[in-house]
Amino acid sequence: MIGESIIDAFASLGDIGMIIALVSIIVIDGTGFPTLPEVWMVWIYGVHFDSVEWAVMLVLVASFASLGGNFILYTIVKLIGMPKRIQKVMRKYTDFLIVSDERLLLLNRIAPLVPYTGAFMAVCKWNLRKCVMYLLVGALMKSTVIIALAWFSYDNLRQELAPWIALIAVIVVLLASVVVSFIYRKRVGIQGGAQRSRS
Repeated sequence: MIGESIIDAFASLGDIGMIIALVSIIVIDGTGFPTLPEVWMVWIYGVHFDSVEWAVMLVLVASFASLGGNFILYTIVKLIGMPKRIQKVMRKYTDFLIVSDERLLLLNRIAPLVPYTGAFMAVCKWNLRKCVMYLLVGALMKSTVIIALAWFSYDNLRQELAPWIALIAVIVVLLASVVVSFIYRKRVGIQGGAQRSRS
């Protein structure tokens, strides 16, 4: 897996290497190549599971790295552009959702309704200040939950079991958000189809 390869590449650098690895994994994920950053964040937290400073640092680093990844994709789309047909589909898709503006970036942390968010920021011409705010708030909330689950596991279970239990908990949360996203998209698709048939 790409995340494991990145961690192995920087492991010899110690704590700094782990931070660089986490940033790399999250930035790559934000630019459109899934790396499961939540999973690797749990493992990296385990390096110093008894340190509050380490936990806080990971939350902050992960949040700002997520912001960076999204803006890299945003910049790429702005510079290279995107076919008009795809832009039309993307705008039409957001119009069907419960919110169709920058607030989607926050909602997306709970249920991944919009993939490649940086591209949507560019195509939909969202306000960048609002994008920064919602991306950061959402990333801080999500990262805090992940670290809290990991901390709870390490604090209450044997050290050899803790990372696996934390990992399972994070995967359950991720799967639940995907299911919510799938159900919502399906309902939106049905409603959208009904509206088109009436028009």
